[in-house]
Amino acid sequence: MSRKARYTYLLEKSVQAAISAIEIYNKPDFKYREESFSILMVNAWELLLKAKILKNKRNDLTALYILDKEKSTKTDGTPKKNKYYKLNRAGNCLTIDIYSALKMLSLDYVLRENIDLLVEIRDNAIHFYNDSKLFEKKLLEIGTATLKSYVEVIGEWFNYDLSTYNFFLMPISFFHPKQVLPISLNKEDKHHKNLLKYISKKEKDFPSNEDTKHNISLVLQTKFVRSSSTEAIAVKYDPTNPNAISVKVDAEEQFANKYPWGYTDDLMPKLKSRYTNFKADTKFTKIKHYRPIKPIVNTKRCLTT
Repeated sequence: MSRKARYTYLLEKSVQAAISAIEIYNKPDFKYREESFSILMVNAWELLLKAKILKNKRNDLTALYILDKEKSTKTDGTPKKNKYYKLNRAGNCLTIDIYSALKMLSLDYVLRENIDLLVEIRDNAIHFYNDSKLFEKKLLEIGTATLKSYVEVIGEWFNYDLSTYNFFLMPISFFHPKQVLPISLNKEDKHHKNLLKYISKKEKDFPSNEDTKHNISLVLQTKFVRSSSTEAIAVKYDPTNPNAISVKVDAEEQFANKYPWGYTDDLMPKLKSRYTNFKADTKFTKIKHYRPIKPIVNTKRCLTT
């Protein structure tokens, strides 16, 4: 039986790390949810990048080793015939970090920014702590974007099918919306404020767009819609029951959905195209404000009053 290519070991480990990140995040009661996801997902990305480098370098492991320049260079500055690599405390060759791996590959710029954001969250979790409701919301949006990119990239690079796995984060909050809505950035401590400002700047530079391959983050919204699908979640609305799940109805959104036309962008251009003598003059303004507009039933294409 032929032995698997070296890069496939890293590829499979990467997938398992990503699945572990998702499974831990989606547990109903886990106190280290966001931190664990960021740590494991960064690990998944690093292994995937290294697998791609190995594949490109025909499974040459030295492509991942860190060169010991001092030992590999002669006193006159010329390179020695043999190369020497840096070793860890166990005596094994040190391998490149995720940023060095990123430099060796041609990746979409937005994807690089998303991974960088994920690494920043990971570093804050490992070296200190993350404990903020706003942070939890942001991690969900950043994590959803990174998983979307991960599925896209692994398919392009390795033709790896992830359809057998539930590769998504649960888009349902693990905390009540009231815990998030009243919180402002000013109420966060300095440590969280700095991280959230960093995330906010990245999101401003790269706005969310679900139609593109890669995103910094993807804004998630939960909406109640009528559906006859058997897979739909049944919801009972009872305004008289104080124990029922509260549902906030956006009146402006409902009105906009029912009456999609806007005055400037829709109504005015339509009037100009329909009536040959239309003028948005003082007379029109008076009619609009002081007299009810009645439907015109005549067939002439002229505005009558």
